[in-house]
Amino acid sequence: MGGNFECTQCGLCCLGIGEIVRMDKQLSQYGFVVKNEVVREMRQALITPEYRELFDNDHSVQEENRAACFFVRRKPDGKYVCTIHPYRLFICKDYHCCAARIWKGGEEAARVKGRVSLVSKDEELKEIWREKVQKHPDPSPEYIESVMGEHGYSILFYDGE
Repeated sequence: MGGNFECTQCGLCCLGIGEIVRMDKQLSQYGFVVKNEVVREMRQALITPEYRELFDNDHSVQEENRAACFFVRRKPDGKYVCTIHPYRLFICKDYHCCAARIWKGGEEAARVKGRVSLVSKDEELKEIWREKVQKHPDPSPEYIESVMGEHGYSILFYDGE
């Protein structure tokens, strides 16, 4: 029932965090001091070698989105990457975009955010979720898994959420 969270590199977590996770100081060409403006956590970070060319040559993410993190870049395949991933701040290490994912027929049908917030375009699933999960006084993961199974869906909850 529990699984490890696997990032899909959609970039959404990095596109709005630029006011919180900031480059505080540049120490060298690829060395920086990174700061969490909320809790004042600071640490030194290096642009990882495999992303240095991308870091140097592509600033389109920041040009398109002023709220984007200084260190996020879009790879040629369209996925987003943190160029300082091994040195990222605790807020970034601890972030998971969802608590669970729901599938039907091998396709992702929804994501669960927080405890019982569902993000989906599947109208049938949204109705089941409203009636069976959100109206339940205390929907445990086991209960939710049972409800999803009854309707042909499978769900994977991520450990630590």
